Amino acid sequence: MGSCFYHPRETHVSLGIMNAHPDWFGHGVARTLLEEVCRVADADGKPLRLVSSALNLDSYSLYTRAGFVPRSFFQDMVIEDVSRVPRPASGIRSAILDDLPGIVALEERVSGIRREKDWHYFLTDDHGWRVVVKEAGGTVNGVLASIDHAGSRLLGPGVMVEEETAQSLIANQLQTDRGGNPVFLVPATSKGLVQTMYSWGARNCELHVAQCRGEWVEPQGVVMPTFMPETS
Repeated sequence: MGSCFYHPRETHVSLGIMNAHPDWFGHGVARTLLEEVCRVADADGKPLRLVSSALNLDSYSLYTRAGFVPRSFFQDMVIEDVSRVPRPASGIRSAILDDLPGIVALEERVSGIRREKDWHYFLTDDHGWRVVVKEAGGTVNGVLASIDHAGSRLLGPGVMVEEETAQSLIANQLQTDRGGNPVFLVPATSKGLVQTMYSWGARNCELHVAQCRGEWVEPQGVVMPTFMPETS
C-alpha cells in the first residue's frame, strides 16, 4: 500500500521518500507510516528531520499536522551554461578519507548534527560521488559532495562556514565534467550566495523546506542539503 524511507543517525533521524499506491490515496497510509517513524525517533530520544517540496501542500500538511516545524527555506537552482561560472579560488581539492574527522567536526559546528557514516560513504563510494573541501589554516571550513548518476545529478550535501566558500565549492563542482546540469539547493537567507548564482545564470526549478520535529539547532553558516533521503 505504501512505503517510507528513514535513516537513524548519531544525532537525529532523517525522514526520506514516502509514497502510497494510488488505490489507497486518502486512506491514511502516509499518516500511519509517519506515525511509526515518529515512534522510532521518540524511542531513541532524537529529533526527526526532513527536506521536502514546498510546493506539495499535501505533504506539507501531513508533516506539520504531525508536529514538524518549517525551519529553513531553499531554492533549487540549476545552471545550464557553466561558461559564466568563474574559476574558483585556490585552496580547493578533492577530499580524502583522512579529511573525515574534519568534515564531521565542521558539520557539527555549522549544523549541530553528526553523520560520520554518511560522509565515509561519500568519500569511499565509487558509483558517482565526488567530495571537495576548502581549507583555511589547516582546518576544513567547507565541504561539498556531488552525485553523477543516471538517476540523480545533484550537488550536495554541503556545509560551509561562509558564503564565499560556498561559491568556490559550487564553482569547482560545476566545472567538473559530471555529465549534465546538476540541481543544487541554496539557502534563501544566504542573500549574497543567491545573487551570485543568479549572476552565473542560475534559474530556480523547485523550492524545498527543511522541517524538524523536536530539537533544532540554528545553522551557523551555509547548509546545502539535497531532497534525497540519504543526505537530509
